[in-house]
Amino acid sequence: MAPPVPIDQAAEAGQLADLFNSLSQALDDFRLDDHVPPIPTDQLARLKDEAQALEDRAHYFTAQAIGATLQSIQPDLANIKAVTAQAKAQVGALNDVSKVISIATSALSLGTAIAAGNPGSIAAAAKALAQTLAG
Repeated sequence: MAPPVPIDQAAEAGQLADLFNSLSQALDDFRLDDHVPPIPTDQLARLKDEAQALEDRAHYFTAQAIGATLQSIQPDLANIKAVTAQAKAQVGALNDVSKVISIATSALSLGTAIAAGNPGSIAAAAKALAQTLAG
């Protein structure tokens, strides 16, 4: 029997967050839709509470995904923090709008890579931000 395939914890938690958030939204959409006959007030309140509880779970899974991502980028975390702090410092000192936009775009790419949870993309985006700051 083959050993189990390891899972990407960040990706799995992110997918769960998306699913629970979508289900929460579906409950809210159902609750707010017009119904004939109208849904009794106590049942509307119950649907609202359940939707909120599902959204809370989605936030929990998002936090788990972020935690797993941070674990996977642990060796690069100090560099990511340093380059992000440097970006903030440069933005505060610059008068060149196009340079500020370049820094913002590069920093957003880093944030997007972190949110996606791909360590290779995160390292590449951190390097790109550092190059934007240097150039």
